[in-house]
Amino acid sequence: MTDHTIYQGARVLVGDPRAGSFQDVDVEVVEGRVARLGRDLEAEGAQVVDAGWAWIIPGFVDAHQHMWQATMRGLTADFTLADYVWVIRRNHSGIHRAADVYNGTLGAAVGLLDSGTTCSVDYNHCIVTPDHADAGLEAFLESGIRGVWCYGLYDQPATTRTFTSVEQRIADAHRVRNTRSSDLEDRVRFGIAPTEMSLVGIDQVAREMQVGRDLDCLIHTHTNARWRPGYPSEIQQLAQAGLLWAHQLHSHCNTADTADLALLAEFGCKVSSTPETELGMGMGYPIAAAADRAGVAAGLGTDIQSNNSPDMFTAMRLMLSGERARSNQKALEEVGIYAMEGLQLKAADVMHYATLGGAIGLGLESECGSIDVGKAADLVLIDRRGPRLNPSLDPLSTIVMNATIADVDTVVVGGEVVKSGGRMRADLLEKATRGLQESGAYIREQSQAYGGLVPPKPDWWGADTAGSGAPTTKA
Repeated sequence: MTDHTIYQGARVLVGDPRAGSFQDVDVEVVEGRVARLGRDLEAEGAQVVDAGWAWIIPGFVDAHQHMWQATMRGLTADFTLADYVWVIRRNHSGIHRAADVYNGTLGAAVGLLDSGTTCSVDYNHCIVTPDHADAGLEAFLESGIRGVWCYGLYDQPATTRTFTSVEQRIADAHRVRNTRSSDLEDRVRFGIAPTEMSLVGIDQVAREMQVGRDLDCLIHTHTNARWRPGYPSEIQQLAQAGLLWAHQLHSHCNTADTADLALLAEFGCKVSSTPETELGMGMGYPIAAAADRAGVAAGLGTDIQSNNSPDMFTAMRLMLSGERARSNQKALEEVGIYAMEGLQLKAADVMHYATLGGAIGLGLESECGSIDVGKAADLVLIDRRGPRLNPSLDPLSTIVMNATIADVDTVVVGGEVVKSGGRMRADLLEKATRGLQESGAYIREQSQAYGGLVPPKPDWWGADTAGSGAPTTKA
């Protein structure tokens, strides 16, 4: 890591990305932070990087990720949400060893960095033993990504159980927070991920959310995410129980209505949408745009690498297309295409969700999400010389609509270059790939004991039994 670097000659996206303010300025980085933005910067002893070929944008912020699932890449492409819960949550999570959680987390984080994401939340709900928790956090730290690592309190349906009560899991969350406190102060923060209310009910969720309040950390939840006729709003239940407060990031929220969003806005809660899983798995339309209009800070996530690429370019375009399809359909039916008013959701909005909006959701807006003096130097240099990005009449819209991972030349986290010349740092890349291959082979082999990579659903499986019992005891 070079302590003092000046990136010269680039077009730089300065401030809140929603404003689209590309400026011809140099970026001076001192000890991992943006020290100056200006023309023709000079400083004795600084390493000068010619970046005249680049757009420099803030690193993307992934506001919803389950990193451990990178061990099962491509498995869930044709799954509904119910298929996913049965196969991944009810079966494969229970056979993941601590080593597999480590390999999945490291591999996922390296994939995110390679894609231009410099900050992420990790909702780790594969903590079968204390060793699994330690392994997941260790991999997150080792990857060098910025973000919040969340201890998931979900009770895996494993055949051999280490945790036999909620209290034991809560105690282990305290253990991790206390024993790793020196590692959880700079680039990585600690968070709590409660079990879904649809699985365990409001009383247990209240106990689990209190852990986040006691530890003064981010609470990251799945909320209003499972359609079921007659199922009451979880946001309304949380509000009635006094369980809404500002340092919460609610993911999905596809069933949230205007009253729900008003409550989230009232209490300062944030939301994150994951367009690829929500649109593809039958969860409903992404809520980020509606939340944003209601005054709720919104971010985007790529969710599960068992299904999705860790690619924020894809997430932005799916968010844009999904919301436009939803909002335009009514106008098409009522007045026709030529009488439609302008589009509500703009390219600049989804760029905001993918950067500063996500940082606000994680409580890291003072650190990242935009390029501003004093913030961490989390930067992505996009090579703008190719035909796919020329001519660019509007750089921000060109990036949102045309750029891909192939255009990400350089990635910088806290001043540290982790990708250069289109290639990730070799040691990280090799270790991550090797670990993913080893764990993928292990899971394929072990899953044969209960029906293979896609075990058949038993007759007892359904909405009322999704949170009960180990599969091997009932299948």
